[in-house]
Amino acid sequence: MKKYNELIAIVLVSYYSDELVKKFLKQIPSNYKVLITDNTNSNILKNDIENAFDNVKVFIPKFNLGNGGGINFALKKSNTKYVLYFDLDIEIEEDTIEKLIVIAESINDWGILAPNLKDYNYDQNFFLDNKSSKKITSMNFVEGCALLFNIQKLKKIGFFDEKIFLYYEENDLFFRCIKNNFKILLCKNIYIRHFGNSSVNKKYQIEIELNRNWHYMWSKFYYYKKNYSYLRGLKETFLQFIKAAFKSLFFYFINRKRFLIYKNRLSGLFNSYLNKPSWKRPNIK
Repeated sequence: MKKYNELIAIVLVSYYSDELVKKFLKQIPSNYKVLITDNTNSNILKNDIENAFDNVKVFIPKFNLGNGGGINFALKKSNTKYVLYFDLDIEIEEDTIEKLIVIAESINDWGILAPNLKDYNYDQNFFLDNKSSKKITSMNFVEGCALLFNIQKLKKIGFFDEKIFLYYEENDLFFRCIKNNFKILLCKNIYIRHFGNSSVNKKYQIEIELNRNWHYMWSKFYYYKKNYSYLRGLKETFLQFIKAAFKSLFFYFINRKRFLIYKNRLSGLFNSYLNKPSWKRPNIK
Protein backbone atom coordinates (compact mmCIF):
# COMPACT_ATOMS: atom_id res chain seq x y z
CA MET A 1 0.00 0.00 0.00
CA LYS A 2 1.20 3.48 -0.86
CA LYS A 3 2.12 5.87 1.89
CA TYR A 4 -0.43 8.58 2.58
CA ASN A 5 1.74 11.33 1.11
CA GLU A 6 2.00 9.41 -2.17
CA LEU A 7 -1.77 9.29 -2.57
CA ILE A 8 -2.45 13.01 -2.36
CA ALA A 9 -1.40 16.44 -3.57
CA ILE A 10 -2.49 19.61 -1.80
CA VAL A 11 -3.65 22.52 -3.96
CA LEU A 12 -3.82 26.21 -3.04
CA VAL A 13 -4.76 29.30 -5.03
CA SER A 14 -3.15 32.66 -4.30
CA TYR A 15 -3.90 36.19 -5.45
CA TYR A 16 -1.84 38.85 -3.69
CA SER A 17 -1.83 36.51 -0.69
CA ASP A 18 1.88 35.97 -0.12
CA GLU A 19 1.87 36.26 3.67
CA LEU A 20 -1.20 34.06 4.06
CA VAL A 21 0.42 31.40 1.87
CA LYS A 22 3.58 31.39 3.97
CA LYS A 23 1.57 31.19 7.20
CA PHE A 24 -0.64 28.39 5.90
CA LEU A 25 2.25 26.26 4.62
CA LYS A 26 3.69 26.00 8.12
CA GLN A 27 0.73 23.72 8.96
CA ILE A 28 1.46 21.22 6.18
CA PRO A 29 3.85 18.32 6.94
CA SER A 30 6.92 18.57 4.72
CA ASN A 31 6.39 15.11 3.19
CA TYR A 32 3.19 16.21 1.41
CA LYS A 33 3.42 17.72 -2.06
CA VAL A 34 1.85 21.17 -2.37
CA LEU A 35 0.90 22.78 -5.70
CA ILE A 36 0.05 26.48 -5.78
CA THR A 37 -1.53 28.49 -8.58
CA ASP A 38 -0.50 32.12 -8.21
CA ASN A 39 -2.97 34.28 -10.12
CA THR A 40 -0.90 37.39 -9.37
CA ASN A 41 1.24 36.81 -12.49
CA SER A 42 4.46 37.59 -10.63
CA ASN A 43 7.55 35.55 -9.76
CA ILE A 44 7.88 37.01 -6.26
CA LEU A 45 5.84 34.36 -4.45
CA LYS A 46 7.30 31.56 -6.56
CA ASN A 47 10.87 32.52 -5.75
CA ASP A 48 10.20 33.04 -2.03
CA ILE A 49 8.19 29.86 -1.50
CA GLU A 50 10.22 27.44 -3.60
CA ASN A 51 13.40 28.60 -1.87
CA ALA A 52 11.86 28.09 1.56
CA PHE A 53 9.86 24.87 1.04
CA ASP A 54 11.25 21.84 -0.81
CA ASN A 55 7.82 20.22 -1.08
CA VAL A 56 6.07 23.15 -2.79
CA LYS A 57 5.75 24.10 -6.46
CA VAL A 58 4.24 27.41 -7.57
CA PHE A 59 2.68 27.72 -11.02
CA ILE A 60 1.96 31.04 -12.72
CA PRO A 61 -0.75 31.08 -15.40
CA LYS A 62 -0.63 33.67 -18.18
CA PHE A 63 -3.68 35.46 -16.75
CA ASN A 64 -5.89 35.43 -13.66
CA LEU A 65 -7.95 32.23 -13.80
CA GLY A 66 -10.13 32.86 -10.77
CA ASN A 67 -10.65 30.30 -8.03
CA GLY A 68 -12.04 27.29 -9.89
CA GLY A 69 -9.74 27.82 -12.87
CA GLY A 70 -6.80 28.20 -10.51
CA ILE A 71 -7.62 24.89 -8.81
CA ASN A 72 -7.92 23.20 -12.22
CA PHE A 73 -4.57 24.62 -13.31
CA ALA A 74 -2.75 23.15 -10.30
CA LEU A 75 -4.50 19.79 -10.14
CA LYS A 76 -3.65 19.15 -13.81
CA LYS A 77 -0.01 19.22 -12.66
CA SER A 78 -0.66 16.42 -10.16
CA ASN A 79 -0.50 12.68 -10.76
CA THR A 80 -1.97 11.53 -7.45
CA LYS A 81 -5.11 9.58 -6.65
CA TYR A 82 -6.56 12.45 -4.63
CA VAL A 83 -6.21 16.22 -4.57
CA LEU A 84 -6.99 18.22 -1.44
CA TYR A 85 -7.88 21.90 -1.87
CA PHE A 86 -7.65 24.40 0.98
CA ASP A 87 -8.57 28.07 1.27
CA LEU A 88 -5.75 30.04 2.83
CA ASP A 89 -7.67 31.36 5.84
CA ILE A 90 -8.15 28.07 7.66
CA GLU A 91 -6.40 26.17 10.41
CA ILE A 92 -6.03 22.38 10.36
CA GLU A 93 -5.02 19.80 12.94
CA GLU A 94 -1.77 17.89 12.63
CA ASP A 95 -3.56 14.71 11.52
CA THR A 96 -6.38 16.25 9.43
CA ILE A 97 -4.94 15.19 6.09
CA GLU A 98 -4.18 11.64 7.25
CA LYS A 99 -7.70 11.19 8.64
CA LEU A 100 -9.27 12.30 5.36
CA ILE A 101 -7.13 9.85 3.38
CA VAL A 102 -8.06 6.97 5.68
CA ILE A 103 -11.75 7.66 5.04
CA ALA A 104 -11.17 8.13 1.31
CA GLU A 105 -9.50 4.72 1.06
CA SER A 106 -12.26 2.96 2.99
CA ILE A 107 -15.31 3.89 0.90
CA ASN A 108 -16.43 3.82 -2.74
CA ASP A 109 -18.47 5.89 -5.19
CA TRP A 110 -17.62 9.27 -3.72
CA GLY A 111 -16.56 12.31 -5.68
CA ILE A 112 -15.85 14.84 -2.93
CA LEU A 113 -15.06 14.59 0.79
CA ALA A 114 -15.17 17.57 3.14
CA PRO A 115 -14.11 17.96 6.76
CA ASN A 116 -16.49 19.62 9.18
CA LEU A 117 -16.08 23.32 9.56
CA LYS A 118 -15.93 25.42 12.69
CA ASP A 119 -15.58 29.14 12.99
CA TYR A 120 -16.99 31.67 15.39
CA ASN A 121 -20.36 31.80 13.64
CA TYR A 122 -20.74 28.63 11.67
CA ASP A 123 -20.72 24.85 11.87
CA GLN A 124 -21.53 22.54 8.98
CA ASN A 125 -23.54 20.41 11.41
CA PHE A 126 -26.15 23.12 10.81
CA PHE A 127 -27.06 21.20 7.65
CA LEU A 128 -27.47 17.90 9.44
CA ASP A 129 -29.99 16.07 11.51
CA ASN A 130 -28.10 16.35 14.78
CA LYS A 131 -29.80 13.20 16.07
CA SER A 132 -27.88 11.21 13.47
CA SER A 133 -24.97 9.18 14.83
CA LYS A 134 -23.34 8.77 11.42
CA LYS A 135 -19.79 10.02 11.30
CA ILE A 136 -19.89 10.32 7.50
CA THR A 137 -22.99 11.85 5.95
CA SER A 138 -24.02 12.29 2.32
CA MET A 139 -24.75 15.91 1.47
CA ASN A 140 -26.00 18.00 -1.44
CA PHE A 141 -23.75 20.89 -0.45
CA VAL A 142 -20.68 21.48 1.71
CA GLU A 143 -18.61 24.60 2.23
CA GLY A 144 -15.86 24.92 -0.37
CA CYS A 145 -12.95 26.01 1.83
CA ALA A 146 -11.58 22.44 2.18
CA LEU A 147 -12.41 19.75 -0.38
CA LEU A 148 -10.84 16.37 -1.12
CA PHE A 149 -11.32 15.35 -4.76
CA ASN A 150 -11.47 11.80 -6.05
CA ILE A 151 -9.59 12.41 -9.30
CA GLN A 152 -10.68 9.21 -11.06
CA LYS A 153 -14.35 10.05 -10.51
CA LEU A 154 -14.15 13.74 -11.31
CA LYS A 155 -12.29 13.16 -14.56
CA LYS A 156 -15.51 11.57 -15.83
CA ILE A 157 -17.57 14.72 -15.27
CA GLY A 158 -14.95 17.45 -15.62
CA PHE A 159 -13.58 19.64 -12.87
CA PHE A 160 -14.52 23.26 -12.23
CA ASP A 161 -16.32 25.15 -15.00
CA GLU A 162 -13.76 27.76 -16.02
CA LYS A 163 -16.44 30.06 -17.40
CA ILE A 164 -17.12 30.81 -13.72
CA PHE A 165 -14.44 33.13 -12.38
CA LEU A 166 -15.69 33.33 -8.81
CA TYR A 167 -18.69 32.06 -6.79
CA TYR A 168 -20.96 29.12 -7.54
CA GLU A 169 -18.08 27.10 -9.00
CA GLU A 170 -18.50 24.59 -6.16
CA ASN A 171 -22.29 24.52 -6.56
CA ASP A 172 -21.87 23.65 -10.22
CA LEU A 173 -19.39 20.85 -9.48
CA PHE A 174 -21.60 19.48 -6.69
CA PHE A 175 -24.58 19.47 -9.05
CA ARG A 176 -22.66 17.37 -11.59
CA CYS A 177 -21.41 14.98 -8.90
CA ILE A 178 -24.92 14.29 -7.64
CA LYS A 179 -26.28 14.00 -11.18
CA ASN A 180 -23.69 11.28 -11.87
CA ASN A 181 -24.22 9.50 -8.53
CA PHE A 182 -20.85 10.49 -7.08
CA LYS A 183 -21.42 11.18 -3.40
CA ILE A 184 -20.48 14.38 -1.61
CA LEU A 185 -19.56 13.32 1.90
CA LEU A 186 -19.15 15.34 5.07
CA CYS A 187 -16.80 13.87 7.68
CA LYS A 188 -18.52 15.07 10.85
CA ASN A 189 -15.73 14.21 13.27
CA ILE A 190 -12.87 15.82 11.33
CA TYR A 191 -12.78 19.53 12.07
CA ILE A 192 -10.96 22.48 10.59
CA ARG A 193 -11.24 26.05 11.76
CA HIS A 194 -12.24 28.72 9.29
CA PHE A 195 -11.40 32.29 10.21
CA GLY A 196 -13.34 33.85 7.35
CA ASN A 197 -10.71 36.48 6.62
CA SER A 198 -10.06 37.71 3.13
CA SER A 199 -7.41 35.69 1.32
CA VAL A 200 -6.15 38.87 -0.35
CA ASN A 201 -3.86 41.60 0.95
CA LYS A 202 -6.02 44.14 2.82
CA LYS A 203 -4.85 47.12 0.80
CA TYR A 204 -6.65 45.66 -2.23
CA GLN A 205 -9.87 44.81 -0.43
CA ILE A 206 -12.10 47.56 -1.87
CA GLU A 207 -11.27 46.63 -5.45
CA ILE A 208 -11.69 42.95 -4.62
CA GLU A 209 -15.01 43.58 -2.87
CA LEU A 210 -16.41 45.33 -5.94
CA ASN A 211 -15.29 42.46 -8.15
CA ARG A 212 -16.78 39.89 -5.81
CA ASN A 213 -20.16 41.61 -5.94
CA TRP A 214 -20.03 41.66 -9.75
CA HIS A 215 -19.09 37.98 -9.98
CA TYR A 216 -21.53 36.81 -7.33
CA MET A 217 -24.46 38.06 -9.37
CA TRP A 218 -23.04 36.97 -12.74
CA SER A 219 -22.30 33.47 -11.46
CA LYS A 220 -25.61 32.99 -9.66
CA PHE A 221 -27.65 33.54 -12.81
CA TYR A 222 -25.21 31.52 -14.93
CA TYR A 223 -25.40 28.56 -12.53
CA TYR A 224 -29.19 28.36 -12.59
CA LYS A 225 -29.38 28.99 -16.33
CA LYS A 226 -26.80 26.29 -17.06
CA ASN A 227 -28.14 23.59 -14.77
CA TYR A 228 -31.89 24.33 -14.86
CA SER A 229 -33.16 26.95 -17.34
CA TYR A 230 -33.02 30.61 -18.28
CA LEU A 231 -36.39 31.15 -16.62
CA ARG A 232 -35.17 29.52 -13.38
CA GLY A 233 -32.19 31.87 -13.44
CA LEU A 234 -34.53 34.87 -13.77
CA LYS A 235 -36.70 33.58 -10.93
CA GLU A 236 -33.69 33.25 -8.62
CA THR A 237 -32.16 36.65 -9.41
CA PHE A 238 -34.72 39.16 -10.71
CA LEU A 239 -35.65 40.49 -7.28
CA GLN A 240 -31.95 41.09 -6.61
CA PHE A 241 -31.70 42.89 -9.95
CA ILE A 242 -34.52 45.27 -8.93
CA LYS A 243 -32.99 45.75 -5.47
CA ALA A 244 -29.54 46.52 -6.93
CA ALA A 245 -31.04 49.03 -9.39
CA PHE A 246 -32.97 50.81 -6.64
CA LYS A 247 -30.08 50.89 -4.15
CA SER A 248 -27.54 52.09 -6.72
CA LEU A 249 -29.81 55.08 -7.36
CA PHE A 250 -30.45 55.59 -3.63
CA PHE A 251 -26.76 55.61 -2.66
CA TYR A 252 -25.55 57.59 -5.69
CA PHE A 253 -25.27 60.88 -3.78
CA ILE A 254 -24.87 59.72 -0.17
CA ASN A 255 -22.46 56.75 -0.06
CA ARG A 256 -20.09 56.19 -2.96
CA LYS A 257 -18.79 52.82 -1.80
CA ARG A 258 -22.26 51.33 -1.43
CA PHE A 259 -23.27 52.88 -4.74
CA LEU A 260 -20.35 51.13 -6.44
CA ILE A 261 -21.20 47.82 -4.75
CA TYR A 262 -24.77 47.86 -6.06
CA LYS A 263 -23.67 49.20 -9.43
CA ASN A 264 -21.35 46.20 -9.76
CA ARG A 265 -24.08 43.79 -8.70
CA LEU A 266 -26.36 45.28 -11.32
CA SER A 267 -23.68 45.15 -14.00
CA GLY A 268 -22.73 41.54 -13.26
CA LEU A 269 -26.31 40.36 -13.40
CA PHE A 270 -27.11 42.38 -16.54
CA ASN A 271 -24.08 40.91 -18.33
CA SER A 272 -25.14 37.41 -17.32
CA TYR A 273 -28.71 38.04 -18.55
CA LEU A 274 -27.23 38.98 -21.92
CA ASN A 275 -25.13 35.77 -22.01
CA LYS A 276 -21.90 37.76 -21.94
CA PRO A 277 -18.80 36.08 -20.48
CA SER A 278 -17.52 36.68 -16.98
CA TRP A 279 -15.08 39.36 -18.11
CA LYS A 280 -14.52 41.60 -15.09
CA ARG A 281 -11.14 41.35 -13.33
CA PRO A 282 -9.58 43.27 -10.42
CA ASN A 283 -7.69 46.37 -11.50
CA ILE A 284 -4.64 45.97 -9.26
CA LYS A 285 -1.21 47.29 -10.19
